[in-house]
Amino acid sequence: MPGASKKENVKIITLVGMAAMIIAVAVKAATSSMMAAAAVHIAGLACFFIVEGIEKTPDSESGLSFKRFFSDLKKPGVLPLILFMLVLSPAEMLLSKAVFGRAFIDHVLGRVNMPGLDQLPLLLFHQIVSVLGEEIEFRAFFVGKGMKQFPFWPVAIAGAVLFAAAHFVTGAAGIVAWDLGEIWIDAILFAILYRKTGNCLISFIPHFLNNMIGFFLVPVLF
Repeated sequence: MPGASKKENVKIITLVGMAAMIIAVAVKAATSSMMAAAAVHIAGLACFFIVEGIEKTPDSESGLSFKRFFSDLKKPGVLPLILFMLVLSPAEMLLSKAVFGRAFIDHVLGRVNMPGLDQLPLLLFHQIVSVLGEEIEFRAFFVGKGMKQFPFWPVAIAGAVLFAAAHFVTGAAGIVAWDLGEIWIDAILFAILYRKTGNCLISFIPHFLNNMIGFFLVPVLF
């Protein structure tokens, strides 16, 4: 495939994939449709791997690189940012409890559908698969491929809005806004971490650990 044609195809697939994710998230948020939720995952995952295949992306440039994991982890500012996010997660939960009490966690538990701590192996498997999928879709594809077509910050902000909207469920307006605001902040930090490393396996770490911290803190706090 000639270079110019390849570049144009990558651009088209990236834009179509981003648009498909935006539309699917909007439909999912408006209707709670499981088909729309599935479409978000399909569009993000499929377009990421299609673009990587067209570009024949080497591991040194891939947004999903196991070989670069440890070297990317050692890049400047990466570990401090991960540690900050691991502290931020319980701080957000404590603040949420102080402001809204039990109503906040009831809202959050109402939007998640996964095994409980009594099924820890299944919970771990579910979280590894779902979080890795979200990191490929929202960071490696939407942010990673998107920032090759647009400046980083507009893509990061739009991607964070999209990520938050994908977690939207109806409820008390104040609690919903607070919940989505926390998710938006987390998504911005995931995007910054991705920008530093170009590897969604690094942003996977705080995303996965934050979720697990939340699961273990819920029985303690509530």
